[in-house]
Amino acid sequence: MLKVIGGIFLLGLLLALMIFNTPVTKLGSGFLIGDGRHVFTYHQLVKEADVINVKFPNEDDIEAKVLIADPSHDLAILELKEKPKINFQPLKLNAKGIGLKNESVFTLGYPWTNTMEDQHVLIEGSTIADSASVLIKLKMSLDPVHSGSPLFNANQEVIGMVLLGVHAKSVFPVKAVHDFAIPGMMLEKAAEKIVKYSQPVQNLSRDSFILKSKNNIVLIEAR
Repeated sequence: MLKVIGGIFLLGLLLALMIFNTPVTKLGSGFLIGDGRHVFTYHQLVKEADVINVKFPNEDDIEAKVLIADPSHDLAILELKEKPKINFQPLKLNAKGIGLKNESVFTLGYPWTNTMEDQHVLIEGSTIADSASVLIKLKMSLDPVHSGSPLFNANQEVIGMVLLGVHAKSVFPVKAVHDFAIPGMMLEKAAEKIVKYSQPVQNLSRDSFILKSKNNIVLIEAR
């Protein structure tokens, strides 16, 4: 009987050690900027990671490192070990942000299955005008993995980075009643040393723009 109890105890101890010593993998989104060697994401995702893998649609994973960390604004810029083979769309950043009225916005959610048949999910919504908030308030249907995605306005410009309410609340002085986006001016300041958003906005239909820019949106595994 004592041997059985001892065996159960040892088994439980081994299981506990395995659980506590197994690295936790965090999942989030990001998007390519500049020449395609750099990826914007949110700092909470990668701040304690020993290994960061960036997954591209229908491409191999590429390991990355944190090049710029801005924890006070929950921003991080990753540098890829190699340039992805995938075609991507140069993005235009609008650092002026949003106006005083609610605006229509959208983002693209990364496809979980990562197959040729699966597509990024178009997520539409609107901003909620609030001049007192440090972040852009959003009325959108988002999942935790969407934090780190680019927020586009009707002119197909990046005006911010999507941040789920629970993620925003842990860094910024906001209540997690809504989801949010980190405004474009914060993105511009974080990236000014490595990339300039000088690309002109192409005159594309929204469907064409989504088709061309979906490869910019990546899935990030941090562990």
